Amino acid sequence: MATTATPWCGTDADKLYLQSGQFTSTIKTSEAVGTTDSEPRGMSWDGTNTPWAGNVTDKHYLTSGQFSSTIKTSQAVGGVDLDLRGVSWDGTNTPWTGSAADKLYLHSGQFTSTLKTSEDVSSVDMSAHGMTFDGTNTPWCGSSGKKLYLQSGQFTSTLKTSESITSIDTAPQGNSWDGTNTPWTGTQADKLYLQSGQFTSTLKTSETVTGLRPRGIDTDDVDSRLGVGGGTTSTSSTSTSSTSTSSTSWRPHARIKCS
Repeated sequence: MATTATPWCGTDADKLYLQSGQFTSTIKTSEAVGTTDSEPRGMSWDGTNTPWAGNVTDKHYLTSGQFSSTIKTSQAVGGVDLDLRGVSWDGTNTPWTGSAADKLYLHSGQFTSTLKTSEDVSSVDMSAHGMTFDGTNTPWCGSSGKKLYLQSGQFTSTLKTSESITSIDTAPQGNSWDGTNTPWTGTQADKLYLQSGQFTSTLKTSETVTGLRPRGIDTDDVDSRLGVGGGTTSTSSTSTSSTSTSSTSWRPHARIKCS
């Protein structure tokens, strides 16, 4: 399936949003999470539930569905990084970014306290923000360099490609991958953006969400993001040098479809 709706989060109203398509002005649904954490910075979609990152409590949360008020589990990660940004789901583990240490992290399951690996990207960008996993590599964005980045694997020190987005928005916050294009958010103009490929300079479309301060973003098509079930696998351009429950296995055929 192709993307039919765009999940994202915003910090002005402290909500998770589901925007119709890629993108229309229609918000299909939203869920206030301010009583749980008043600063939702990153979010994703795993096919069944919504992982998101709370920067006040320094926790990862798993909200049931798209969306309900039920928090299925959470995990404190403040001992790893005190400035939570992007968070995603790779089918088994939880990739995320922290801007205090400017690292990419991979936490076991959804969620456990086990940190499987991390990669320091401070030499690339001093303010690591959004991130996702495309089934092969790790797209992320940084607000210091104002770029979209593609890090090899999960993770190596190899930066496969990058794209400056300074002329579009100087405050990139979140990013994802839909199998063909790169959705991302920027708070300079408070917009959702769709950048062609991974990455080109072509901006395919954008949608203004003034006053909502967009942060994390994803696609509702997990298969295409991860390049499974006929989804498009990623290709790179020019090469450069608390309390938690056990993880549930990813079942793409049991996914909830957005209405």
